Amino acid sequence: MLAMFALALQTPTLEADNAKAAMTCAQAVTIVDASTRTPLQLTSQFTYLAMQSVKAKPGTGSFFDQLNALSEQAGKGTALTPEQAKPLAPLCDRRFPIARGNAPARLPADPLRRDMLCFSMLSVLQGAAEEIAKSGSDSDLTKIKAALLPLTEKVTDAELKKRGFATEDAFVKALGDEMLASLASGNPLTIAAACGVTLR
Repeated sequence: MLAMFALALQTPTLEADNAKAAMTCAQAVTIVDASTRTPLQLTSQFTYLAMQSVKAKPGTGSFFDQLNALSEQAGKGTALTPEQAKPLAPLCDRRFPIARGNAPARLPADPLRRDMLCFSMLSVLQGAAEEIAKSGSDSDLTKIKAALLPLTEKVTDAELKKRGFATEDAFVKALGDEMLASLASGNPLTIAAACGVTLR
């Protein structure tokens, strides 16, 4: 009986609550993959899992405000040790298989929704690429900026008004909705690839 109890204590488990589990996984896979994946790959995994957390437990403010708040909280919380993170990673892959996956992502068929998703996802990745460029290569940042330019020209105020996005708040909400909808299809890097931008 004692042996079974000891074994139960050692068996890694994820929280049933998807919001908490996603943030545990965001930390676990970042620790496990720190030496084998690029900073942008780690950012993609973390962002995907933070998005899953927002989806599971929406808070106040825009989707992007909630995403930023989760990122800040993750930096202040209790850190997992590598020993704790390693057995959690396979559980995370089962619960959130797309986070570390590289299967091709599907984009919305509607041209404006597709452009909005590409615009929002590349904008999120741009922030990470800018940080990476400070101490390393800026090739990914250059690719992202080049891809964002035509998208900025397509997603105009006039086009948005035609589709019912008359205010900035409505537009920001629509961008967040597209990112949440993309969770079933891909992570930030696979979405970027579907948008024609292959990043490392």
